[in-house]
Amino acid sequence: MTQLIKQFRALDFFLIRAPILTFDLYAQCFPTREEDYEWLRQFSLQQLIQLSNNPIIREAIEASSPSLLEALPSLNNFQYSRKQRQVLKGFVRYLLRMTTRPTPFGLFSGVTYGQFASRAQLNMKNIPFYRKRTRPDMEWLLKIIEQIEKRHELVQQLRVQRNSLIYRHGKRAKIPYTSKYGSLEVGENDSVSVRVSEVFEAVMEACKSPILYSQLVSKIHQQFSKADLETIHFYIWQLFEQEFIISELRPPTTTTEPFNHVLEIINSLKGIDELKETLYEIRNDLQAYDESLIGQGEEKLRQIRLKMNALAKVKMAVQIDLSLEDRSIALPEHIRLEVEQLAHLLGILSTSKNQHLEEYRAEFIVKYGAHREIPLLELLDEEIGLGAPATYRNPQSHIRRHKQFSPHMNTKIEQLLFQWFITCIHQGEEEVVLTEERIIQILENYPENQHPPSPSMELYFHLHAENQEALDSGSYTLVLGPNPGSNGAGKTFGRFIDLLGVTFKDKFKEIHQKEQNIWRDKIIAEISYLPGKGRTTNVALTESFREYEIGIGTNYTVPEDRQIHVSDLVVGVRNEKFYLRSRKHNREVIPVAGHMLNYQTAPNIYRFLIEMSREGCRQWSSIECGVMEHSPLTPRLRYKNVVLSPASWRIKRIDRENKDVELIVAQVRQFRLQWRVPRYVYMIQRDNRILLDMDHPLHVEEICKDLLLNGYVTLLEHIGGLNGVPINRSDGGVTAEFVFPLVRTMGEMGLTQSETAAAISNETEPARSVYIDEGMRVQIPGGMWFYAKLYGLDSRQDEFIGLHWGSFVQKCIETNVIEHGYFIRYSDPDKHVRVRFKMKNSDSTVMFVPFFHEWTSSLLRDGFIAKVVIDTYEPEIERYGGPDAILLAEQMFASDSDVTADLVRLFRFNQTSLPQEIVAVCSIIQYLRQFEYNNQEIYELLNKRFDSKEYLDEFRKNRKLFLQLLGAEPLEEKLFTEGKQIFQISHQREASVKRYQQAILNYEQKGMLMNTREDIVFSVIHMHINRLLGIERNKEQKVMILARHAMHSLVQYSRMRK
Repeated sequence: MTQLIKQFRALDFFLIRAPILTFDLYAQCFPTREEDYEWLRQFSLQQLIQLSNNPIIREAIEASSPSLLEALPSLNNFQYSRKQRQVLKGFVRYLLRMTTRPTPFGLFSGVTYGQFASRAQLNMKNIPFYRKRTRPDMEWLLKIIEQIEKRHELVQQLRVQRNSLIYRHGKRAKIPYTSKYGSLEVGENDSVSVRVSEVFEAVMEACKSPILYSQLVSKIHQQFSKADLETIHFYIWQLFEQEFIISELRPPTTTTEPFNHVLEIINSLKGIDELKETLYEIRNDLQAYDESLIGQGEEKLRQIRLKMNALAKVKMAVQIDLSLEDRSIALPEHIRLEVEQLAHLLGILSTSKNQHLEEYRAEFIVKYGAHREIPLLELLDEEIGLGAPATYRNPQSHIRRHKQFSPHMNTKIEQLLFQWFITCIHQGEEEVVLTEERIIQILENYPENQHPPSPSMELYFHLHAENQEALDSGSYTLVLGPNPGSNGAGKTFGRFIDLLGVTFKDKFKEIHQKEQNIWRDKIIAEISYLPGKGRTTNVALTESFREYEIGIGTNYTVPEDRQIHVSDLVVGVRNEKFYLRSRKHNREVIPVAGHMLNYQTAPNIYRFLIEMSREGCRQWSSIECGVMEHSPLTPRLRYKNVVLSPASWRIKRIDRENKDVELIVAQVRQFRLQWRVPRYVYMIQRDNRILLDMDHPLHVEEICKDLLLNGYVTLLEHIGGLNGVPINRSDGGVTAEFVFPLVRTMGEMGLTQSETAAAISNETEPARSVYIDEGMRVQIPGGMWFYAKLYGLDSRQDEFIGLHWGSFVQKCIETNVIEHGYFIRYSDPDKHVRVRFKMKNSDSTVMFVPFFHEWTSSLLRDGFIAKVVIDTYEPEIERYGGPDAILLAEQMFASDSDVTADLVRLFRFNQTSLPQEIVAVCSIIQYLRQFEYNNQEIYELLNKRFDSKEYLDEFRKNRKLFLQLLGAEPLEEKLFTEGKQIFQISHQREASVKRYQQAILNYEQKGMLMNTREDIVFSVIHMHINRLLGIERNKEQKVMILARHAMHSLVQYSRMRK
């Protein structure tokens, strides 16, 4: 472990998240006196009643739940105990959150940043120094935008632009996602389409750059003067309503001031003076509210909300975040080192894998081949492409997972943890410690992950130390959060970036600079995405420090030359991973999001972009405890000073039908006694948690309420008690969560294994902009190609190839029906042979079909085949170099099919004593020689891709034979005829290979080759082995390795002879 701790480097700064109230207030409100539960209950109730009048608490509740604030007087209403209990539950939970939970939420908790230093500094200024930042909730703001955009006379004054999500499907234009002003319902269809007409084309061309709506209407009317103006306006208005055209009013989400964006746009609009005046008043009121001290703004906030709801009624009209302002917090350098070590540990132990994308990639290759780029929007459209990957829900993917991912690594960790946890419980111990020895045990015999780590990450920790001196001396505990972090440095900062000060932004830019060094020549583009739920957009608002942006449903903050349209993106596969490329910029694109919006519930297009940003990288994850997560007790798991997972307990109701509260209280107390549950625990609900005191009746009642509601409760150990909180204020100690951003250091040092293999080929990047006619890409039956699948051959494939293929092709050529034909073996999953015939001309199919029918009928009668499927031929144009090169490649495939049929006949009818694998190796090497590689070049080509150690013993047994067959030594007399026959057969394709090879070189020199020469050659060899040996990859791997060994020996032999 120690030699690899620099895999990630923690940046010099970190985010601090802390609740507004102290742990001391928590202890004051909920003291303990075990012998008198009723006294405790009444005492805490009186404390809560007093706190309900605390102006700071009241303002915080007004900001988050005005309805609860209105109900707080019911705490004093002892006559109506039911209402009192309801209000008490809500108030207790909010108070617990304000004292113990650091996750930002309104005025309940806030953020600031700190830095590493030689010594700790944990003293923080008090609440009067805190600063509020209030802005309209995006749900409300989008309703205001909707009101304006419903009025024709106002839209006439706005600039509009075509939506960057538009793509074509035949004679229809589509948009896969519309935001509908943030009011999309769950499951609602958010895609639209319209017929492509001459007018539509004109409108799209006219507004490809921003243009006044009124000018757009006039321009189109001038082009189509026979149509009346009203008709033109109505047509364009429909496009505007359907979001084919969007206005400048929509705020990008790469700004922290969307309200100011709207106000700036409407400032020049005529006809809405009253609305403008009210909106300006609201902005001034919000600024005045932000300037007030916390505890003095309750009434101000209520009045602002009333004014805003008079314009647009929503549940929460404002969204508030809190800055803690004090930036003097410092942590010692050894905390940085501990965080970096844990980042490495989580990386190497991670089993996180996007199985659905791996399966999707396999389906992509089956449908399109490994060398074709597909427009992203076309790919995700199930009517014309693959559709979205499995698990995508907006819209629901039709693709189903092939299997549940259960990797060896995951199983091994779970088994070992289960063993260690059970032993820990049996011995009465409290924790399992991950020692170096145990980590080695986990990693034993596990293959190294070839993917590089993610470019960056964040880790969340709670910190517990008695005081600053203890922290400086190394006496502390870091607790990894239940939500342990993010997969991108700075994402947790994003929503709060404007709260952290101007000077901090210079520090923050370091993340982008370091990631750009890792991604080198690729474009890192921030996604500006307007979600379908208005309130969700609050989380997505951030300031972008990237040079490029991708827009989804809204506008940009960067100049036009830095805007990347989704419709411009294509998807391809390289080195066993997806990539995105911008056709406009001709560069690979890495989409990123600088915030914590949950992408899994987002539209498919957004989710796919986000998942593409992590393609080819090893994903870190917290360590899962497996089946132990369902047991009554899971002991604590620790690594050095870091608690990876605190101890946890699961209480289940014994009798689901019995709702007697006293019996449930008794069950909770009995469980606590039996499983030694400590006094302070967190009650967990998804990623929410509140700190409870198991000695306090009000808190036990909270547990019982959840048991009644859900049937079970999960409790999590609170480490450090009430005295180990890290932050000190004049009014007491404050708990905190620290967010550490880390950036990968390895990326600046070298490439991954697969990237290195590609780089050392010294080949130029394939051309990607060569035009390919759709008629060439899709060859339907009845044209120049006839394509069929012959099922049922199975074990008789070789007999069919050796006896029946060549004679039929020759007959069709001699009768002038076809130019050539070729075959490949396949499985879908049924084994079959795919046969493809190039017609002599477009009318030849009429003559060919009777021949084909007679031939396949004979095969059916003789029991060779069971059925025939005629299909569309989609040539792998990019894979074999481009639209001109594929024509020559197909001629070569036909020649190779003839060669293969003759070789198969030798094996099938025992016409050679040479083993099939040796013949295959010779045929491969002869093929490479026909591509004009010399022996040294062939060896280097094979050595780069294939293991030098496998099958060595088997090769050595036949080394002399290989050298003889490859021309290094004279052939023995008995092998002379056989060897000569094999090379004569291979000679049949030499002319077609030479023509194809010359074309490849010409296109490469002109920059028109759509794949690398090396990839093309290996694709040709792969298909040759497919025809000769079948579809089993292990056979292919073996003969290629044997070919590598043979060429190595040949080269060494030649050197020795010199």
